[in-house]
Amino acid sequence: MRVQERDRSVRSGRQQTHGGRLRTFREFCETALYHPERGFYARRRPTEHFYTAPELHPAFGMSLARALAKWLDELRSRSVPPPYTIVEMGSGSGLLARQLREGLNRERPELAADLCWVLVERSRERLLESLAGFEDVPGRVLACERLAEVPAFRGVFLSNELVDALPFHVLEKRGGRVLELYTDGAGDAVLGELSTRGLEPHARAVADTLQEGRRHAVCLEARSWLREAAGRLECGVLATIDYGKRFAPGDVNTPRSYHLHTVGSRLLADPGDRDLTCPVDFSALIEEGEGLGLRCASFTSMARFLLDCGILDWLPAGSDAGTVTDRAKLKTLVHPEGMGEAFKVLVQTKRVSRC
Repeated sequence: MRVQERDRSVRSGRQQTHGGRLRTFREFCETALYHPERGFYARRRPTEHFYTAPELHPAFGMSLARALAKWLDELRSRSVPPPYTIVEMGSGSGLLARQLREGLNRERPELAADLCWVLVERSRERLLESLAGFEDVPGRVLACERLAEVPAFRGVFLSNELVDALPFHVLEKRGGRVLELYTDGAGDAVLGELSTRGLEPHARAVADTLQEGRRHAVCLEARSWLREAAGRLECGVLATIDYGKRFAPGDVNTPRSYHLHTVGSRLLADPGDRDLTCPVDFSALIEEGEGLGLRCASFTSMARFLLDCGILDWLPAGSDAGTVTDRAKLKTLVHPEGMGEAFKVLVQTKRVSRC
């Protein structure tokens, strides 16, 4: 159903309406993205609405494999005992995991031979799909639907475009007040009081900078996700690759929707047909990590990270149409106006020198 975001009077966040309570946008977002049958990610076809880096060019995963090898070599040099495990959360179809395995098998077969793999994906159907390509390593690959199922490990915890896919709350300024966005039983927008105390510091932070009628996204789950991930990692590296930046206090984080490669602001329209997202606040992840024993080893653009990994080694030569297209796709990964500057790579380490 196509809905309009009509204004309604400010109400209590838990007021009954249309036979049921109001839902926070975060609850709406959870259903719109992750419903097992009607959710966006259950229905999304690769590259239909947007490209992920592994879908754009396999050189992304091949380059990242070099970084994995470097990090694991660092663990070994610091006397962190094997076996080592690679955990990818949000493995989706398993495309990135297969690229990583291929890269390690090509360039570091002795390292790849002893690695354990854990793929975490909340969709059981996609989780089974992601296991394709791991048939030759029985006993060394584990599939989990929840992070809580992952056993404690030493190695690398990796996520690519995971955090910007977490459900989030939306605040809006109306009449000089910072309120929360809800939806009612008819799917219309309703503004109400904050649903949780966790939003209060975020509302205060943007009280002066958020313009009247504008919206601000708050992803409380990013911090809780990091806490859980850090709890599974005994020692090693936690690498987060995602769209976002370091936000300063008071910076407004504008929520977006994506449909057929077009960005928009209609968050409630066509639930399940649009990707709902907001840029990742890397400052929050760095700050939260410090309290969890995660040291910020590096924070850089994806372009700089991939160039340092030697991604240009995969830049094809030639002038035929296929090669030109392939070269353009690879360049998109590092070009400032492509994914190169918009996406960032945060590398945090835990107890690397004390394991």
